[in-house]
Order: sequence, then C-alpha cells, then structure tokens
Amino acid sequence: MLDPRRLRILLAVAEEKSFTAAAQRLSLTQSAVSQQMAALERETGVSLLTRTPQGVSLTEAGSMLAERSYRLLAEITAVEAELLTVGDARPEIRLGAFSTAGLELLPRALKAFRADRPDVHVSLVSLPPGDIATPLWDGTIHALLTWEYSFAPQPINRRLAQFRLPDDPLLAVLPARHRLAGSTEIALADLADEPWMARVHREPYDNAYETMCRIAGFEPDIAFRVDDYEALQGLVAAGLGVSVAPALSLVPRRPEVVVRPISRPAFTRQVSVLTLVDGPRLAPLADFIATLRRTAEAVHDAGSQLA
Repeated sequence: MLDPRRLRILLAVAEEKSFTAAAQRLSLTQSAVSQQMAALERETGVSLLTRTPQGVSLTEAGSMLAERSYRLLAEITAVEAELLTVGDARPEIRLGAFSTAGLELLPRALKAFRADRPDVHVSLVSLPPGDIATPLWDGTIHALLTWEYSFAPQPINRRLAQFRLPDDPLLAVLPARHRLAGSTEIALADLADEPWMARVHREPYDNAYETMCRIAGFEPDIAFRVDDYEALQGLVAAGLGVSVAPALSLVPRRPEVVVRPISRPAFTRQVSVLTLVDGPRLAPLADFIATLRRTAEAVHDAGSQLA
C-alpha cells in the first residue's frame, strides 16, 4: 500500500530536484528523505528516481506516480474534509499566508469572520520555504493567501483556483525630512540618486528592487539589504536612504518616515487566495474568502487616506 507521507516527499524531491533541498523544505534530514524514497521504490517495485552528481530526476514511472500523487493527496484531503461535515467535529479551515498579511489584513479578517461564523475554526499554518503550492497538494492547508508583483506575474498551475483580492500598492518610503516628503506622489526616477534600502526576497523576486528601478530607467544604489520591513523602516527613519514597500507591510508606521504613492510607473503586489481545483469542497471557505476581500478593500481604503 502506498504511504501518503512518502508520496508527499516524492513530490518535494521532484520539484526541488535534490534530496538536500527537499529535506530543507520538509524540515527533515537528507538521510531521512533518501531512506523514504528508497522505501517507496521497494513498495512500488520500480525505479522512481535517477540519481546523478547534478541532482535527482524522475524516471518515467516516477513521473507517472508524481502526477497521480497530486490527485491522490487532494482526494485524501477531500475525504478528511467530508468526514468533518458528517461528524460532530467543528468545521476547520487551514490557511497559509504570507507574513505581512498578519500585520493588519488577517487579524481584521479573522475577527470579522469569527463574529459571522463562530461555528468555524480557522487555523493559521506556518509554512516552510519552498514551492507555494506544495502545502495545498499535500493537504497541509486548504487555502493559501499569497501575492506576486505586478511587474513580474508568475504562471498559475492549472490545478489551482485563484481568487483575486484588492491589490496591495507599493509605496515610496522616505525620511520625514526628505526633500520630497511634501509631495503628493513620487516618480521613482526622482529617487535615482538616493541610497536604497532593499528587502531581501527569495526567487523569483530576489532582484525585485533592481527590476523596479530599471523599469523606471535607472540602476539603484543598494546601500543595505534587510530581512524584514520593520528593519527597512528603521533604516529609512535614520535617514540612511529611501525605499519602496507594500502598504500592508507598513503597519505600524514609524513617525520618522513618510510614505507616498508611486507614479510613473506604479507597482503593486497582486494578492490572491489559492485553492485546489479538485480540492475539498469546504462550504465555509467561500464565506472566508469573501470576508478577506471585504477586509482587504477596507484596509486599502484606510491606507489610501493615510498615504
């Protein structure tokens, strides 16, 4: 009998093309991943992986099993969800989300949803780095709140349903005494000669700040790179340079900085909720997505008045 846990590991190995990278994503050791894949090959009686010095690839049988595993794991998740609907258990939505959604958007949405649907439990699941869809495939979560930059949108897998929320605008972040602090909006090119503070991103957006500035016609002088937006605000507040940050990341706002809308060109984070097309039909999930959309609209309107 196929072990669902081993199928999940197979999918991670297939996507990462490396035992080491798959182990890091799944919080396992490289040895544990290798042992589980060897066990899966013994279970199936066929070779699933080709191991080379350059990495790991799937055999024909491995590709077939990986393709079927997406559907198998989705079906297991669906069965688990249906069992909750016929039993006495409280309905649950397991949600994954990007970190800055937890500053303003999610707390307000969760509070509103709890008031409307106290019968439904929403749990937030901490997700390791890696392919954003994997926690959906393996049943870790039912929905994923995620984003992509408007200047480099990513292709959506055909197995995923996408529900768009209001965009999260990128704003210029300036020291309070900056020469342009009194402007109603900022052209990015007006900051071409400034030192820049950049937020570190993972692929495919590891050069996001350079990309935005190049679109605006200049090469930025990146003076500092930081791991979070709080540190980015701190550096700008100290007068060490300027930056750009999503509106949802600027809560709370430091008094030593000002933020202004960007024009010529304007950029946004396009925010979406992703679910599996063939995933479990959770009746409360549609209500929760609607609550998220209403909350995002309210947060966006409030942010527009403060910018």
